[in-house]
Amino acid sequence: NVPDEKADKIYYVSGLLRETNSQLLSGQSVEAIILGTLIFISFSIFRLPYAGLIGLLTGICSFIPYIGGCCSCLIGMFLILLADPSRIIISIIVYVIVQFVENQFIYPHVVGNSVGLAPIWTLIAALIGGKLFGLTGIIFFIPLSAVVFILVKENTYKKLEKKRAAMEMETASQHPDTPENKRL
Repeated sequence: NVPDEKADKIYYVSGLLRETNSQLLSGQSVEAIILGTLIFISFSIFRLPYAGLIGLLTGICSFIPYIGGCCSCLIGMFLILLADPSRIIISIIVYVIVQFVENQFIYPHVVGNSVGLAPIWTLIAALIGGKLFGLTGIIFFIPLSAVVFILVKENTYKKLEKKRAAMEMETASQHPDTPENKRL
């Protein structure tokens, strides 16, 4: 048997993990739509063939960190090679630039905000998770880091509240005649 206090903590942390994973999925969905739209717009501007299809594939594949971008780029290159081989180099350049902007600026901001992490911490969590556990680490370290951040923040607030209460009690015991302390 697990004591009630520990069971409550386990239940609370597992609820945080569930909620954070849900928020991560919604954040990644928004990010996938943004990336697919950026690819579509960029390919349309440069009049590259299959802009809509490649944008859609990029959005779908973006759910797979790092590998998804490569897969959608390769499929896009193949489609452009079939339609207009002379445009393949420009398509690769456009794709790499859009992916770079998305990976460095949009992904950490959108996904980080969805789970409550600053963009820099989202990027660090993905890098550390990827280095330690590969693709699985990238996927799970962002919500795990968000939960650890929440727990540390809550613990810090509790300690500060206890310290503030102790200081108020100490002040009240030193100056019992003041009107503020008579209310305590």
